Amino acid sequence: MDLLNVPEVTQLPELSGAEESPVEFADMVVTTLLGYDSAMLYAEHSPSASAEPAVSWRISQREEGIYSHDIEIATSPSLGSFRSVLARFGHHYLCGQLYNGYALRFLRQRGRTHRCNIYVSNAGQSGFWIRVYAARTN
Repeated sequence: MDLLNVPEVTQLPELSGAEESPVEFADMVVTTLLGYDSAMLYAEHSPSASAEPAVSWRISQREEGIYSHDIEIATSPSLGSFRSVLARFGHHYLCGQLYNGYALRFLRQRGRTHRCNIYVSNAGQSGFWIRVYAARTN
């Protein structure tokens, strides 16, 4: 079983200039995801959206019997920033497979463990996207 401890990040650090931290950003969106018992984290930039530089990160709650709207939890301000966060997911959560991958990981934070199916794409034709399905196991 691949069990990873996820640092809890509830707010992005203040960085000088236009700097961003893909590591802190990735940990922040995972922290938000792991606050739910069952949810999906997703973000996507398609070739048809190339005029849109920002990419929205959203969570869809997946609890049986609960209907909820998708919640926007963060925004990558540019395609480059978004791809940097995808690379962080690939490096850390997909064990070095930066793009076009899948992994089953158990993520632990705040004493809770979630079974996570992580899918990442980087195919030019289909765009750049990520889906993380998480379900609490304890």
